[in-house]
Amino acid sequence: MMTTGFKWGMNNTPLTNNTTTNVTSTTAETSSSLTNNTPRSTPDESTALITKPSIKKRRYHNDNNNNTIITSESDIPGRKYYPPPPPSKFKRSRTPRIIGQPLPTNRLIEVLDKHSLQSLLTNLIQYHPEIQNTIHKLSPKPTLISSIELIKEKFDDILNHLPYKCDIESDYSYLRIKPHLQEFLECLSDFILSFLPPIELNIITSLTFLHEITNLLHNLPNFSNNEFQYTRSMAYEQIANTWLIVVSSQQQQRDDKEDSPSTSSGTTEDCKQIITIIHEYDLLDKLAKHNEISRNKFIKVIDYLKSELEQDELINHATSNNPLSDMITVDYSNYSIIARTSH
Repeated sequence: MMTTGFKWGMNNTPLTNNTTTNVTSTTAETSSSLTNNTPRSTPDESTALITKPSIKKRRYHNDNNNNTIITSESDIPGRKYYPPPPPSKFKRSRTPRIIGQPLPTNRLIEVLDKHSLQSLLTNLIQYHPEIQNTIHKLSPKPTLISSIELIKEKFDDILNHLPYKCDIESDYSYLRIKPHLQEFLECLSDFILSFLPPIELNIITSLTFLHEITNLLHNLPNFSNNEFQYTRSMAYEQIANTWLIVVSSQQQQRDDKEDSPSTSSGTTEDCKQIITIIHEYDLLDKLAKHNEISRNKFIKVIDYLKSELEQDELINHATSNNPLSDMITVDYSNYSIIARTSH
């Protein structure tokens, strides 16, 4: 009776008498034949069958009372044996699928340059105008240096777009730089308003900013075009008016404090502050130069500062000649702008 298993397709040849006689029936002879690894074949014409191919075994098969040895096919020299893989106890883990994805928002902002970021924010405000207040709250206040540097960049754009082989003061040159001149003046208007009280409370910062932008306005090419001459004249008038607003802001604060009698000492300090600024900042000398270049556009500012100096001299003279000056309270309403203009 044959055992069931894999059929390897081996053709068996009948054993000779010499082969059967060499195999003994005793256990000792069987062990000696196993050590000699002598391959044997069955006399049967059927194919040798293996039940456990992973284990090399030899077993006896009784055929007409003749003891023969069945050798597993793995013992046959010259033939390779590939055992079947053992059944897996665990499921094979699947590799996660990796696909492309866009950059996170913070990385996308980091890789943008200055102009790309400006364009992004401008387009974002156009699509969502309600975020303007949020941007104003979150963005830091521009410093004096950064503001002046930006305005100088706008000024340099005007000079860089002047034609090389043409008269600088010609109409053609003016038409070449006209868009950049408009951008320069619009930038001036925006920043001037941000450096006025009550947005900017430091009068020195405001005056420094006004002095720098007035010098830039002086350095513009003197185009012969009538439109440019009118535009520059209007720009001088507006900047001169801004100077007057800044230097008279202290006077305006004094006028607001006149209603409360307890603030008389504060008004005195405010008056001394503007006088100190005039002397330490050389305000009259700077305004005199601006007035000369602009053809008397700053005369109102100069007259106001001179009146402040005269008022301070009158107060000092009145208090110095009176021995009871420490007990006298000066009424500054007589020296206000309205009082001076009404006489």
